[in-house]
Amino acid sequence: MEQSYLDKMKNIYKNQGLKILLKQVIKKMLSPIFITNSAIWFERDLTEEIADYQPEFPVEFETTSIKQTIKWLKSQKQSWLVNQKEITTAYKYNHCWPYVRSNGKIIGCIKIGFDNVFIVDYKRVIKFPEKMAFIYDTYVLEEQRGKDVGKYLIVQAIKFLKSQGYNKVRCHIPPWNKISINAYEKMGFKKISYIRFFRIFGVPIRKVNPVKKISYIEET
Repeated sequence: MEQSYLDKMKNIYKNQGLKILLKQVIKKMLSPIFITNSAIWFERDLTEEIADYQPEFPVEFETTSIKQTIKWLKSQKQSWLVNQKEITTAYKYNHCWPYVRSNGKIIGCIKIGFDNVFIVDYKRVIKFPEKMAFIYDTYVLEEQRGKDVGKYLIVQAIKFLKSQGYNKVRCHIPPWNKISINAYEKMGFKKISYIRFFRIFGVPIRKVNPVKKISYIEET
C-alpha cells in the first residue's frame, strides 16, 4: 500500500470509526471487479437569504487564486484532496476555488465549479445548466474545525455566486458524512436526490443523471 492510502485510512478511522474503515478496505479489495459510489445531492436557491457566520478569529476570504489553493491542497499530502482530472477541468472552465486565510496562512478552502464539472464519483464531466453552480467540497485544517470556518466558507461562496449572477447551487455528499450534511442543511441546502453509480469490470451498468437537463459530456 502507498503511504497516501494508509494516511487516508487512518483519517477515516479517526473521524468515522472502525465500521466505515472496514467498508473502505473491502471496497479497495473489490475495486478491480466492482465499484459503487453513492451520494445525496443537495440544492440551494441563491435568491433566499442566508444568515452570516464569522469564525472565532479574524479571517480573509480570497477568490482570485485557484493556483494558490491547489498548491495548498497538495501540501496537505492527502491524496483524496487532489484529483488531477478535477484540477484540469477547473482550469479549463475557469472554476473558482476560494480559500480562507488567518494570520497570513491558509486554513481552509471551498471548490466551486461552473458550466462543466468533473464528478469524481462517476469519473465524468457533467454539463450544468446556465446560472447553476456546483460545490465540489470544503476542506478545513483539523485544528481549525468546530470554529465555524466551514460555515463561513459556504456563506462566502453563496455571496460570491450571487454577485456573479448565479441563482442555484448544488453539491453532493456521501451519506456517511453526517458533519458535512448537517453543515450544508444549516446553510439552507435541501436534499433533492440520492444516487448510486455502479461499475463491474470497468463497465458502467447504471448511468445516473443527478438532475434534469444535466448531461454527461465526457467519460474517463
